[in-house]
Amino acid sequence: MNSLSIGIIGPYKTGKSTLVNKLQQRKGFEGDVSFYSFKYGGKSITLIDTPGDMDAPTMIASVLSISDAIVFCVSPDIGVNAQVGELLVLADTIGITQGLICITKADISTESDIKSLKTRLSNFIKGTHLEKFEMVVIDINSDQNIADIRAKLSNLNYDASRIQKPFKLFIDHAFESKGTSIAVGNLSTGSIAIHTDGVLCPAPFSKDLSVNSIQINQEEVQKAEAGDRPGVGIKGVWPWDLPRGTELRQKGSFKDVKSGKMKVYVNGLYKQEIKDGSRLTLICNWQTPLVTLKNVSRSGNELTADFEADKNFCFDNGDHLLLINKDLPIRILRVVGKVEIL
Repeated sequence: MNSLSIGIIGPYKTGKSTLVNKLQQRKGFEGDVSFYSFKYGGKSITLIDTPGDMDAPTMIASVLSISDAIVFCVSPDIGVNAQVGELLVLADTIGITQGLICITKADISTESDIKSLKTRLSNFIKGTHLEKFEMVVIDINSDQNIADIRAKLSNLNYDASRIQKPFKLFIDHAFESKGTSIAVGNLSTGSIAIHTDGVLCPAPFSKDLSVNSIQINQEEVQKAEAGDRPGVGIKGVWPWDLPRGTELRQKGSFKDVKSGKMKVYVNGLYKQEIKDGSRLTLICNWQTPLVTLKNVSRSGNELTADFEADKNFCFDNGDHLLLINKDLPIRILRVVGKVEIL
């Protein structure tokens, strides 16, 4: 269906959520993370609005890990601060390669302030994945401006090859409807149809399941493809068996582990010691297990270690995994680096 999930990030009070409200045409699920959608130019766009404060690094990292692209909001009055820096490192570490950098609050900013922010941002993103992102100035009161942003988002690339991969649905919430549990989430890869068989994971939630119904934007459909955000009807489980972080995957296409060995590509800006006994949060889609490292060996910015997690997590080679040290003070970089499970 040419569907894209776009994470909306930016510091508190940059006008991020105001922009989302202008862009969306169909309101979706709202909670600590809010989902909205609109259709434009043959594409279905899901906007994932993240918290604007700095207290939720794992939440924002999870959103970025499941996003196809991002909209990075920065405003002249807030400028390039510590939060902008950490968000940039997060997006670059995960490897997001497309999106927009939106300079918001143009209606209450001077041309000089906007020009100054553009210069600082250009220097800031040099050498990162965001260096090639288009930088756009937004006047929230301009209908034409908002329409232009919708068009730019709809022109972002959709990777159709994802449809051919094993399916995986990242569940973010569930509810009951007429005796059936409805699991809602992002279908990252593959396709599902009514009567598709799959397995719920990770342990201890593991269970063979079959898809009984599919809805997209409250419309009954026969199938969903990579990029869609469906609600999937599943019998034999209750909504509380489908918490955020559970996933519906194709059998035999993933690993479900609690311990093992990992390689960490440590971010060059992360200056904290990583040693035996270090306890860090692993981001794997919506899953956020706490891992304890041992037998740590480091050479430059590459580190290998054995790990023991506080709970199982499931993954495949296409998932974006990274470590966060959420216990650090807010103004110290908490992004440790990208992870590969060996």
